[in-house]
Amino acid sequence: MKLSWAKPPAAMVVGGDNAFVRRRWVREAILGAHVAGFEVVHAADDDEICAALSMGATFGLPTFVVAEAKNANPETVKVQVEGKPSQTCLLLTARGAVDEKKLPATAPIHGAYQTIFKWPTQRKDQRKLAGRFMVAESARLMGQKNAIDPRLGERWVEAVGTDLGTLAFEVAKASALARSEGTPTITVEHVRATVRGSPDADMQPLREALANADEVRVAKALAKIRAKSVTDPTMLLLRARGGPADLAYQWLRVSLLLARGWDGQRIASGIGVPEWAVRRDHIPAARKWGVKSLQQLVRNLAFTDRGLLKGIPAPWVACVASLLQGCRSVTGR
Repeated sequence: MKLSWAKPPAAMVVGGDNAFVRRRWVREAILGAHVAGFEVVHAADDDEICAALSMGATFGLPTFVVAEAKNANPETVKVQVEGKPSQTCLLLTARGAVDEKKLPATAPIHGAYQTIFKWPTQRKDQRKLAGRFMVAESARLMGQKNAIDPRLGERWVEAVGTDLGTLAFEVAKASALARSEGTPTITVEHVRATVRGSPDADMQPLREALANADEVRVAKALAKIRAKSVTDPTMLLLRARGGPADLAYQWLRVSLLLARGWDGQRIASGIGVPEWAVRRDHIPAARKWGVKSLQQLVRNLAFTDRGLLKGIPAPWVACVASLLQGCRSVTGR
């Protein structure tokens, strides 16, 4: 529901696990209230909430009270909602999901006045949402609906990452350049002139390629990780959870347990991994590689890890060679 800050509802709540969007929404609400002539009060507890609302109601002063939902009393919110005052508004904020059992102060507020920003857990869903955010943010800053090609927004996300704060900054730079040139839309040239790539290593392409023992894709994924990393990423591959060394060890355990006749549920319980991940990822990879190839891969990566600590001259080359040699042993090339 679109809100009018000149006549806001008696009470609202904003929450969600995406801190950037949630905080920006609160800042825009405060700015809108200021422009509409409201005095903004930040209340730390229920006593301050009651005092601010009472002061506004008694003296007819437009008052906009901002407080955390966990610090508000449900009765205070209920009285505010039922009274339907025209001069006061209470905005409650919550970090994460708005659960009425954990945050009873949010229960009296109608769902139409609850704004929740939920961030997806799946990486592919995060990318889709980030792409839509880029389109919406570009339209907002450029002042027109079709300010950017959605496909360009998707590629932008691939280059920068899914952090919405970073993406908003990137859009602000590109839109400023486009407006300075008098261009109505953001083009590839504007993005190339202002974009800064994400320094975070995306291990998912490497994991997928390694699971299929695809030597070419593994080499490309490793090259991309190396190009994006500010420091030597060798230790990340050897020690990070979900990295190649960790996966090789997990797949070896799964492969050995499969040879013993264990099913997916028993394997998941034995290695401490969710059953869906075991069935979807671990078992196919373990069967693809086999026990002998995984034993050799784990052995080579362990030698590389030990050599890194002893100061071998080219640890990254040794790590890459171990992974590519492992893939070749599976495919027989």
